[in-house]
Amino acid sequence: MKRRFMLLVCAFLLLSLLVPFQAAAAEAGSAVAAESLNSGATMVTGGPGHSLALNKDGTVWAWGSNEYGIDGSTTDHHYIPVQVQGLDSVADIAAGYSHSLALKSDGTVWAWGWNWSGGMASTSPVQVNNLNSVEAIASGHYHNLAVKSDGTVWAWGWNIHGQLGDGSRTDRDTPVQVQGLGSVVDVAAGHLHSVALKSDGTVWAWGSNELGQNGVPGGLIIYDGPYTTPYRDTPVQVQGLDSVVAIAAGYSHSLALKSDGTVWAWGYNSSGQLGDASTTTRYTPVQVTNLGSVSAIASGDSHTLAMQSDGTVWSWGHNYSGQLGDGSTTSSSSPVQVSELDSVSSISTNDGSHSLAVKSDGTVWAWGDNYSGQLGDGTTINRYSPVQVANTDAPQWPEYDVLTVTDVTYNSVQLNWQHATDDTGVEKYLVYQDNTLLATLDGEVHSYEVNGLSSNSSYLLSLVAVDADGNQSVTQEETVTTAANHPVPEAETLLYRFNGTILDFDQSRIIWKETGDKALWMYNRADKSQVKVYDANGSKYTLSTAKLSADGVVYSISGVGTRYWKDGAVQNSWDNASPYEVKGNFTVFSHNIVNVKTRESRYLLNSSFNNRNSFDLSADGTVIYEFHTGIRRHLPDDTFTTFYPPSPEYPNKYNGPLTDGKNILYNAYTEYEGYSKWSLQVRSADGQVTKIAYNPIDNADYYLTDPRTSYQINNGWIAYKEYNKEIERWTLKVRSPEGESKQVYAAPKWWQLTGVPLSIKQLGPDGTVAYTFKDTTYLYSAQEGRLLYSFSGPGELHYRDGVWNRIDGGSLYQVDPNQLQLSDSKSYQAGGSNYEYSLYYGYISSSGQELSGSWSPPEGFHGVVKVSMVSPEGEDYDLSLENVGEGNRLPEDTTELPDGTEYSATEVPVGYTAEWRIKGHTDKDYSPDKKVFVYVNIKYDNH
Repeated sequence: MKRRFMLLVCAFLLLSLLVPFQAAAAEAGSAVAAESLNSGATMVTGGPGHSLALNKDGTVWAWGSNEYGIDGSTTDHHYIPVQVQGLDSVADIAAGYSHSLALKSDGTVWAWGWNWSGGMASTSPVQVNNLNSVEAIASGHYHNLAVKSDGTVWAWGWNIHGQLGDGSRTDRDTPVQVQGLGSVVDVAAGHLHSVALKSDGTVWAWGSNELGQNGVPGGLIIYDGPYTTPYRDTPVQVQGLDSVVAIAAGYSHSLALKSDGTVWAWGYNSSGQLGDASTTTRYTPVQVTNLGSVSAIASGDSHTLAMQSDGTVWSWGHNYSGQLGDGSTTSSSSPVQVSELDSVSSISTNDGSHSLAVKSDGTVWAWGDNYSGQLGDGTTINRYSPVQVANTDAPQWPEYDVLTVTDVTYNSVQLNWQHATDDTGVEKYLVYQDNTLLATLDGEVHSYEVNGLSSNSSYLLSLVAVDADGNQSVTQEETVTTAANHPVPEAETLLYRFNGTILDFDQSRIIWKETGDKALWMYNRADKSQVKVYDANGSKYTLSTAKLSADGVVYSISGVGTRYWKDGAVQNSWDNASPYEVKGNFTVFSHNIVNVKTRESRYLLNSSFNNRNSFDLSADGTVIYEFHTGIRRHLPDDTFTTFYPPSPEYPNKYNGPLTDGKNILYNAYTEYEGYSKWSLQVRSADGQVTKIAYNPIDNADYYLTDPRTSYQINNGWIAYKEYNKEIERWTLKVRSPEGESKQVYAAPKWWQLTGVPLSIKQLGPDGTVAYTFKDTTYLYSAQEGRLLYSFSGPGELHYRDGVWNRIDGGSLYQVDPNQLQLSDSKSYQAGGSNYEYSLYYGYISSSGQELSGSWSPPEGFHGVVKVSMVSPEGEDYDLSLENVGEGNRLPEDTTELPDGTEYSATEVPVGYTAEWRIKGHTDKDYSPDKKVFVYVNIKYDNH
C-alpha cells in the first residue's frame, strides 16, 4: 500500500483562529454546570483516545486521553466522565484525533484540544472564527467540516489530500467553503477524505482516493518519488447511490444508509470493515451482507457499527481490541451482534478502536480499546463486550489499580481495595464471586477473605461501592486462580501469591508490581495489610526497578528518576538517575553512592556504571569497584584503598570484584601455561592473595556478564565455576572458609569452550549454593555434601534469614529440602467423587532421615488413600501409613509386591488425617543422589 505522507505533518490547522474576545469568554463562563451525566445522555462520539457525550441539558462530558486538553482541563487522563467547562446549550458534538467540536443551539461552533497550525493546545472551548448558522458538524483526523443552514459546507484544518474540498491542497486556519456543493444536510470526515449527504439523497466525496474512499475510481495525482496517490480537491458524486438518509466515514472507508434500511460501503477493506464477507478493497459501493432494518450507522478506524430499528447493534471489521463487542477479539467481514446490548438509541465510533452507544434510558455503554481510559469505566482494561460508562453521581474509585488479591491458598484468597469516595459517603461494599453476591460489607472495610473455594480453580471476584442514595460505582474486577491442594507436603510451601510480580522481600515485607509496570505495592507479612508505593495514574511513566532498603523502598521510574519511599510517602528523589544496586540504606548510581535516608552522597572516582557488573555494594555503604587496572575499596567514611596487580604479573587487570565485607573476590586477566586466562583470586582482610582457579577467557565475561553467575562469596564461603581440562567439562565447586574445595556439579561436555549454560544463582552464608544448568535449578549443601532440592522451569531461589525461598512471578514459596517434591499430578471428578493422583520423589540423604506426607479430606468429606513406594536400586526403604484422629493413631499394614513395590491403603473418615513416612530399613540405607518415588492415589466424596 502506498505511503500516507504522515511525515509531512508539520503545521496544520484543526481549530480555527481563536476568538479572544471578552464577550465570548463571558458567554462561555456563564454556563450552568450540570450535576452529572447519569441517565441523561442523548448522543456520543469518540476519537482514537477520548470520548464525548452530550447530555440532555446541553452540557458536554468527556473522558479518556487528555494529552492536548481535549476535555477542557490539563489532567493527563480521565477514567470517568468529567464535564467540559464553558459550554452550554450544545446541540451536536464531534471528536477528532486530538481535538473536539461542539455545535451550540445558536449555530456557533466551539473547539478545544490540539491546534496543529499554532502548535499550542486550548484546554477550554473557543469559538471557531467566521462561522455561524451551522446545523451539522464533523471531525476527521486533522480536519473539520460544518454544514450551514443554507446547505453549504465549510471546512478547515489539514488539506494534504484535498480533504477540505476548496480546490487546493493548502491547509486552512479559518473555514473555507467546499466548492460546487449545496443543499447538504449532513457531513462525515475520515482520516484524509470527506463525505457529504445532500437533501436529494445523493452522496458526494472528496479528498484522498488512494483506497477508494471517494466511491469513484480515479482523480488527480500526488507524486511522491516512486509513489502516486489519487485524490480529489472538489466533491464528486458517489455513483450507484440514492435514497440515502445517513452517512459515515472511517479511517479509509465510507458508509451510506439507504431509506430501505440497507447499508452500503466502499473503500479500504483489509479487516472486512466493508461487511461484504470479503477483505477486498472496493472502489464503488457494495451492500453489507445479511443486514437490514438499520436506523443508524457509525464508522471507526477499521471497524463499523450499525443500529437496527429494534435497538440492537451489529458490528464488523477489525477486532483486535474487542471493538466489535461480541465477546471476542476475532475480526469479522460480515455483521455480528454486539453482545448484551439492547434498547439502543444512538451509536458512535470515529477514527479509533473503541465503540460507544446510548441506551433509551440515557445510560452510555462502551467497548473495545481502553488504553487511555476512553471507555469511561474507571479502568484501562480493554473490554470485549459493552460496559456501562461510570455514573458520575456514584462513588468514585481512585483512578488506577483499586482491587488487589493476596494470600492465595488452595481454598481461600484475600481481597484488598482502596476506598472509594462519594459526596454523601460510601455506605457499603458489595463483594461478588463469579457475578453472584457473596458479601455486603460496611463502608469502612477495605479487605475481605473469600473462603470455601476449590483448589486450582479460577474465579472472577468483583467489588462495587454503594452510597447512601443507592448509587453504585463502576465494578472493580480481579481474576484469581487458587493454589493446588496436593495431598502431601511438598519441598515447597506456598506462602503468598499476588496478581503481579514479586520484586523483593524480607522477613516482614514483600514488594510486588502489577502487570504493566504501572503500580508498586508493599505487603506487610505480619498484619496482611498493604500500601501502594507508586502509581503511574495512567501516565507513560512506568515502573523500572524496585528493591527494599533497610526500612523503605527504592524504586526507579522510566524516564523520570529514582525515589526513596517510606511511611507512605516519597522521602527523597533523584531525577534522571537509575539505581544499579540497593543494600541497607544505600544505593549506587553511575558515579556515586547515596544514603537514601540522608541524601549524603560520595563520589566514586573513575566510575561510570551502567550495570552492576563492575562493582559490589555492602549494606554498610562500602563499595568495591574496578578502578583503572585495579580495585578500589571505598569505605563509608569516604576513605579508600586501591589494590593494583603486582608488577611482575603485567600485563594484568582486575575484573568483577565481589566482597563479603571482609574478603575481596575477583578475576585477574593474566598469563598461565602460555595462554591468557582468568585467574580467580581472593584477597583476605590481612592482604593475603590466594589463587583459586584458572579459566579460559570469554570476552563477554569482561564486558557484559554479571560476575555473580561465575563466582560468589558469602561469609568466607566461595562458589565458583572451573574448567576441568582433563575431562573437558565445566564444573561447579564450593570452597570453605578454611580453604577446602568440594566439587558440586560437573556439566555435560559442551559444543564450545565458553558459553556453557551453567550459572550460579546465590550462595548462602552456610555454603549452600543455588545454581542452574539449562532450565533446571539445583540447591546443594557443601557442608552436608548432598543435593537438597531441584526443580525445572521458571522461578528463582533466594536465601533470606536462614530460609531458602522460590519466587515464581507473583508466588512466593518456602523451600523445605527434606520433603518430597511433586513430579506430576492429575485430578478430576466423576460420579460425584473427586480423584487425585500424584507422583513424588525425594532423597534420603543421611542415616535416620525421614520423608513424610499427609492428607486430610475437606470439611464434611471422607476418602480413601493409597500409597506405594519403590526403593532406589541398591537401597532398602520402608513405607508406613497411619490414620490419625480423635486422639487415635491407627497403623495400616504394608504389603510388598513381587516387583519390590511397597503398598498400603486406608479409609480416612471425616476429621481424620492419613500420614505416611519413608525411611531407611537400616542406618546404612540412604543415598544423597538416588531418588525414591512415591505414588499417592486419593478418592474422596461426601456421600
